[in-house]
Amino acid sequence: MRIHEGDYAYEVRQVRDPLTQLTKAWQYVVYRVRPIDQIVERGDLATREAAERRAKMRLSQLLMPERESRAA
Repeated sequence: MRIHEGDYAYEVRQVRDPLTQLTKAWQYVVYRVRPIDQIVERGDLATREAAERRAKMRLSQLLMPERESRAA
């Protein structure tokens, strides 16, 4: 499931081992969604919480200049 905020979005999904169907890692992907989907960053982490935290952190870094320009 994608979480959208402004011109960006992120998603977190399980990466499973095809033989055992056990979770190998959690992958996060951060996109710039306008005008077309463009991957900004992706990575694999051991837990869902860590992957979601990293995606949110990157999203806030991307949105910071946008928020500052609106405040000025």
